[in-house]
Amino acid sequence: MVIKAPDLDEARRAAQRALREREDGESRWSLGVLRPLTPRAPGTHRYLVTFSQWESQEDRFERRDVHVLELWAADGQSARRLAQQEIQLLPEYRPAWRIRSVSRAPAGSGTETP
Repeated sequence: MVIKAPDLDEARRAAQRALREREDGESRWSLGVLRPLTPRAPGTHRYLVTFSQWESQEDRFERRDVHVLELWAADGQSARRLAQQEIQLLPEYRPAWRIRSVSRAPAGSGTETP
């Protein structure tokens, strides 16, 4: 479902209303992660999600960063869930990749919301 709203709070309220309308007395519907369809949507922030994998060396395993995904989300937990979905769409994705870190992008990079 696509919901157009002026900010994250209104989008969440609209999604909850739609969820209640679709329930029909059954509990099979749930509201997942809200995904902003445009960068800089009100209530969102830019996040960097780093994926890494463990590689076998002669006598040990070493972690190596393999990809950094940039996305817009309401919070770190949403960024983590969205990143896990998006990374699987990349042709170079490997199932062994794991999220090493989720961090809000540094301010002042020119892409933050004013």
